[in-house]
Amino acid sequence: MPPNVAAADGQGMGHHGDVNEEPRATMPDPEPSPAAAAPETPAAPAEPAEAPTQADAGSTEAQPGSREATDAWAAAILATPGSAATPPQGDDVAQTAGPDTPATDAPAPGADAPAAPSDLAGMSPEPPAPPRGGAGRSVVRALVGILVLGLVFGAGFGTGRVTAPSSSAAPSGEAVVPDESEPVDSEAPATPVVSPLEEDGPLLGSPDAKVVMDYWADYQCPYCARFGLDILPLLESRVRDGTLAIRHRDFTFIGTESLWVAVAVRCAGDEDSYWPMHAAVYAAQDGENQGAFARTNLVEIAASVLGDTTGFEACLADHQKLVDVLDDTSAGNRAGVKSTPTLDVNGQRFEGVPDANRLIAAIDAAAAGAAPAVLPTPAPSAEPWTDIVTSGREAGVVGAPVTVELWMDYQAPESGPVVNDLEPELRTRIADGRVRLVLRDFAALGDESVSASVFVRCTAGLSDHAWFISDILAVSAKGAGAGIFVTDNFLNVAARLGMPIRQLDTCMADDTVAQKVRDETSQGREVGIMAGPTVVVLVQGREVARFSGGIAPSAVLDEIDRH
Repeated sequence: MPPNVAAADGQGMGHHGDVNEEPRATMPDPEPSPAAAAPETPAAPAEPAEAPTQADAGSTEAQPGSREATDAWAAAILATPGSAATPPQGDDVAQTAGPDTPATDAPAPGADAPAAPSDLAGMSPEPPAPPRGGAGRSVVRALVGILVLGLVFGAGFGTGRVTAPSSSAAPSGEAVVPDESEPVDSEAPATPVVSPLEEDGPLLGSPDAKVVMDYWADYQCPYCARFGLDILPLLESRVRDGTLAIRHRDFTFIGTESLWVAVAVRCAGDEDSYWPMHAAVYAAQDGENQGAFARTNLVEIAASVLGDTTGFEACLADHQKLVDVLDDTSAGNRAGVKSTPTLDVNGQRFEGVPDANRLIAAIDAAAAGAAPAVLPTPAPSAEPWTDIVTSGREAGVVGAPVTVELWMDYQAPESGPVVNDLEPELRTRIADGRVRLVLRDFAALGDESVSASVFVRCTAGLSDHAWFISDILAVSAKGAGAGIFVTDNFLNVAARLGMPIRQLDTCMADDTVAQKVRDETSQGREVGIMAGPTVVVLVQGREVARFSGGIAPSAVLDEIDRH
């Protein structure tokens, strides 16, 4: 039996299970206590021999996960109502930890730990973090863990762990202290490089600089703060003389506040203050997803940089800013970024806080004309449908003797068992040519059902992840009106898979796609479909059986195997 949704090749988020065990997706409780997940010690990832990667002082890592994470992702993703782009007021923020992933950040020395809110109603668990890996372990896989994605929705993408990329792992739940055995031989300025250096939003320096360094970071990552506040200033002279330009790239995986603060920095950039805001938010770090970057706090930080925050506050609700942030994150997944900070210089990759002397040497060599190295290409994400012939919303060969139609309403909780219990058996029959499987929309439970089907249709037109996304949504179902199937959450999930975020956003805003969903739902009613999920078995185009509600996989399979 092929792995089910939760069995995405063991390379998603969370811990690794027994590779010989057939895992099953099990939905986590929608509102687990932050302390509910048992911490575990992440194993230090092996660096691919061919990868030109420098693992330095420390990094915040996107953790690899197990097949079970498929469901955990769906639950986490879909659990948070509302827009991921607009941070709530400070009192509405609660610290949350994703399944199997303890929060590891501690308040800055001398700072009071923020009090945990007593009422966690409405708060969702954070989805597992994207997978950490070299070539072939991109965040996309995290998606696999993401797969059920916990839909990551609204909740942001998983909680990262603070670890040093070395052969030893930190005790569970503890932060690894960066190795300071190679101290920088010059004293770092108190503040990072900012104006009057030339800047254009995320690009610091001249666009015609000899070397452009991509700098991938999450503003909640403590090691990113260390790089931004201590190491970045040491590069000022090279930025000033035109040798170097630094391009900040958002890689938001630690949680919802990572999205909010990235949007805030971009909003400051609209007022020519991207890099001053970049420095200010790092200086304001105070733990992961504990409210340090709630809206009220972001406005206060912006006031210290901009003065008048009228335009800034309006910008925080700009959906396009979230699209830009997630488009960067998606690009990072495609590029194989697996931890923060990650620096790419002329094809040479530094993971973690780099030794300044080695980093500067790489910059100077590139400026002198050193041939660029080639970063390893991440392997495709391993999904349950990877080895199955699919075309859009169809799987299997057209000439198969049996066609099975899945009429799906993604808000219906009964959809999960179809994915976990029936689909693995269907895949074996698709693989041997006996069955052709077709997705149909039956969005009867409201607007979120329509939105979820639109997401699947748009995914089918832009990538080969449509069936994977369909499974994530199905396992994430929490009933009508849960507030989780919204565009911002869909984009967050898609970013983990490296999908083209801007095109996806445009597609999902196109009402003609939504109308196709409504039309197919009407067609279903015309043939007697009453609710989703409904499974219809056809032989030579003629319906021979129909199953709905609490579908018994054995009954469906018996009917298929009769023909």
